[in-house]
Amino acid sequence: MNPRKSYRLLPLVVVLSLTGCLQDTASYQFPEKDHAITLMRNQPWFWLDTVDIEVIAIRLPECNDGITIKEVPRDAGLALYQAPDEYPEPIFILETGQRHYAISTLSCRVQQFEEAPAELGERVGQFQEKDGKFRFVGAASETAQ
Repeated sequence: MNPRKSYRLLPLVVVLSLTGCLQDTASYQFPEKDHAITLMRNQPWFWLDTVDIEVIAIRLPECNDGITIKEVPRDAGLALYQAPDEYPEPIFILETGQRHYAISTLSCRVQQFEEAPAELGERVGQFQEKDGKFRFVGAASETAQ
């Protein structure tokens, strides 16, 4: 094969390798303005059935920080709970299968629990893909379906 013809196919190969890649976001909005928990999914290769999820605690302008959770099944339901009052500061708990994460917009931190909490608290809702879109569905909407 002529090397020049091979180079002409390179853009096609690049475009095809990016097809099916995924990057989208969903947020749980607090009643307070500029206050949210945002999840950003990233699937760099179409053949993967997992995504990396950036969990971001937002309280603007003071707080905008988070962590990345690697290799979460793309179809996983990501449940969000308002933790019980026993914690030193108000937190939310994100449940991703067997992993649990504490999210605080007060201290602007997201960290993984070493062990699953005994009590998750009140379910706020779930981050999920529905009709091809990643979104947050509140607990009241989940029970109405």
